[in-house]
Amino acid sequence: MKNTIAIFAIFAFIAIFASSSFAANDNTGTPVTTTTISGQVFDKATGEALAGVKIILDENATEIYTDFDGNFTISEIASGSHEIKAELISYKSEQKSIEVSPTLNTIKVQIGIDNN
Repeated sequence: MKNTIAIFAIFAFIAIFASSSFAANDNTGTPVTTTTISGQVFDKATGEALAGVKIILDENATEIYTDFDGNFTISEIASGSHEIKAELISYKSEQKSIEVSPTLNTIKVQIGIDNN
């Protein structure tokens, strides 16, 4: 009987520890979720996808560049208000406000920029 109780206690401890380790929260008991922002940057006049455009999220917090097809992806974005900016030499910068909700997994963004 003692062995059964000891085994049960060990399994209960492991279950509690595992569930608390894998479920991150914001100290209010609410699970923390993140969102992925993905999109494409294109020339407003021609509709052509633009490679090598610098994408800046929240004033230099994150900087990435578009791929050959003008696509980009930024992962693990916390809920709240964010600013995303597209910059390319000889083009005017374009900035967009994005509201990230904890219920969204992915946000798709299309950014058109004008040639100077």
